[in-house]
Amino acid sequence: MIFFLLNVLLIAGIIFFSLYVDLDEKETKSKALTNLVLSLAVEVIFVIFLFLALFADNPQLINLTGKLMLFGYALFGVSFLIFIMQYPKFEPHKIYTVFRYVLLALALVLVWEFGTISISSTERLSVAESISPVLGFDWYTLFRMIFIYLFPAVSVIILARKALNNKTKLYRQQMIIIILGVLVSAGLYWLLGVASSYSPLYYLLFTYCLVITVVVCFIAVRSSVMVDFNTVKSWLLKFLIDFALPSVLAGLVFAILFPFRQSMPMFFWCAFAIGAALLVIAQRIIAFKIRKMSFAQGSNYEAALEEKMAAFDYNEEPSKLIDDFVALMKQYTETMHVELLLDNDAGEIKSIHHSDGKLSPSISTKEALVDSLSGCTSSIISKTMAASRHEFSTFRDEILELFNKWDSELFIVLREGRHIFGIISLGVKRHGNGFTDYDHKALNNLYSYFFLFGFYLKNIANQSVIGTVDREIQMSSQIIRSIQDNVDRINVPSIDLGYISQSARSLGGDFIDFIRLTDSRYMMIMGDVSGKGLNASMSMVILKSIIRTLLAETGDFKELVEKVNYFIKYNLPRGTFFAGVFALFDFNENVMYYVNCGLPVLYLYTEAYNNVIEIQGDGKVLGFAKKIGSLVKVKKIKL
Repeated sequence: MIFFLLNVLLIAGIIFFSLYVDLDEKETKSKALTNLVLSLAVEVIFVIFLFLALFADNPQLINLTGKLMLFGYALFGVSFLIFIMQYPKFEPHKIYTVFRYVLLALALVLVWEFGTISISSTERLSVAESISPVLGFDWYTLFRMIFIYLFPAVSVIILARKALNNKTKLYRQQMIIIILGVLVSAGLYWLLGVASSYSPLYYLLFTYCLVITVVVCFIAVRSSVMVDFNTVKSWLLKFLIDFALPSVLAGLVFAILFPFRQSMPMFFWCAFAIGAALLVIAQRIIAFKIRKMSFAQGSNYEAALEEKMAAFDYNEEPSKLIDDFVALMKQYTETMHVELLLDNDAGEIKSIHHSDGKLSPSISTKEALVDSLSGCTSSIISKTMAASRHEFSTFRDEILELFNKWDSELFIVLREGRHIFGIISLGVKRHGNGFTDYDHKALNNLYSYFFLFGFYLKNIANQSVIGTVDREIQMSSQIIRSIQDNVDRINVPSIDLGYISQSARSLGGDFIDFIRLTDSRYMMIMGDVSGKGLNASMSMVILKSIIRTLLAETGDFKELVEKVNYFIKYNLPRGTFFAGVFALFDFNENVMYYVNCGLPVLYLYTEAYNNVIEIQGDGKVLGFAKKIGSLVKVKKIKL
C-alpha cells in the first residue's frame, strides 16, 4: 500500500510541478519541457494502474498494465532523448517528430512481442521468455538494452559533446547539471534494483528516478546565471565542519562508550556528555580558524562592498570618486574592466570613463533597444541572462550585439522612472568566470548606491568638469542651490505666498518645492532628507527629481506618497528617510489636502478663524516601512 500511495503522491506532485512550467506558446523550450512532464505523468499513471491490478489480483490485468508501464517508460525515454537532441535552442523540426514516432513504433513492437508479465509483493517483475528471431535475445532483454541502458548513455554522450563544442559558459553549466542529474537517477535506479531483491515492489518506485531527471532538466534550462562554485565550495565546507564531521565523531564516541551502557550507565552518560561538549568546543575552534583561511571563504562580498560605497564622500573630486568606484568593483566583483556611460543630453548614452582607457562607441537614446531596456523589470542584466530569459526574447539579438560591442558581461542600468540616464558596464571576470546568481542578488541589493553614484556624475559632477583639479566644493553648492530654488511659482491672483528656507550649513537635505498641476491646483512638498552635507543634498536632488517623474504617471495623491516611500527605501542609500509634508492646494475650492510624514507639528493660518491654528495628520517618516499605505492618511482643511 505504501508504494501505491507514494506513486499517487507523485502524480499529485507532478500536477503541482506542471504549474511552474511556462506554457507560453512562444517559448519552444517550454514545449519541450511540457512534453517531458506529460510523458512522466503518463508513466506514473500506468504504474498506478498496475498497482490497482495487483490489488485486484488479476493476472490478465497485471500483464496488460505491466506492458503499458514498460511502454510508458519507453515514451519517457524517447521524449528525453529528443529533448537532449534539441537542446539548447529547441528549434522545432519535422525530423524530430518522425524520429519520435519511429522509436515509439519500435517500443510498441517490442512490448507487443513480450511474453506474460508478472509481479507481486513476493515476486520480482518477470517477463516470460520470447526469443527475437533477429538478434537472438529475448524481446524484454532487447527492450532493456535499448530503452533503459542505450538511451540514457546516448543522451549523456550527446550532452558531453555539445558541452565541449559550445562556447557559452551558461549552456555548458546547464549541460553538466543535466548529466549529473542523469547519473544520480541511474544510481538511484540501481539502488532500487538492489532493494527489490528484498521487497519486489521497490522496483515500482523507479518513477522517482524519472522525476529527478525532469526536475534537473527544468532547473538547468531555466537557469539564466552561472553557479558560483566558490560559494558552493564554501557551503560544502561549512556543512562538513558544522554538521557532517561532528555527527560522525559523536557517533564514534557513542559507539566506543556503548558497551558500558548497561554495566556502568552513570559513567556512560557522563563520559558521553563530556565527550560531546569537548567535540562542540573543538568544532567551534576549528571552524573559526578554517573560515579565516582564503580557500574557505566564498564570494559573499555584498556587506563589504556596501560598507565601502556607503562611506563615499561626494565632496571629493569626481575623478577620485570614479577611481575609487572602479577599484571597488574590480576588487569585489573580480571584473577585468569597468566602464561608465551617461546620457549626455544630446541624444546619446556616451562613455565618460573606461578603466582600460578605451572608450566604447556611444548609442542613441532613440534606438529601439534603449526603449526596450527602459521597460525591463531587471536593472542588473548579464550577458547570460540576456541570452536565456524570455524577458529579452524580442530584442535578444540587439542586446547581445551591444554586449559584444562594449566587450561587456554585465550591465547595471540606471533609470530615473523610465528614462535611462546611465549604464555601468562590467567586463568579463578574472579567470574567465561568469557572473553568478549571487552576483545578481548582491548587485541588485546595492542598486541604490549605484543609482546615487550615477546620478551624482550625471547631474552634479558634469562630465565637462570631471578631472578638473581646481574644482571647489562651492561649485557643488551653487548647483545644489540652483536646483533647490527651481520651483513653480504660484500665480493665483487671490493668493499671496512667500517662503524662507535657511540651512544650518551651505549644503543639506532640507528643501521645499512647489509643482504646478493646473492653473488652480498646485502641490507643495516640504521636508528634510536625512544626512548632512553634499551626500544629503544629493539625496534631496534625486528625491525632488523623482517626485516630478512619479507625478507624471500617478493620479492619486496618497499613491504618490506610497511610491515616494518605495523609492526612498529601495533606491536611496540604506537608512535614508524623509520627514516632511505633502500638500495639495485646490484654489477653486479653497481647500488643502495634506499628508504629514513625520513632522511633530504643523501650523496653518486660516481665514475662517483669522488665526494660526495647529493641524495634525497621521503619518510616519518615509523610507522605513516597505508599505506605508496603512500608516499615512490624507487630511483635508479649509484655507
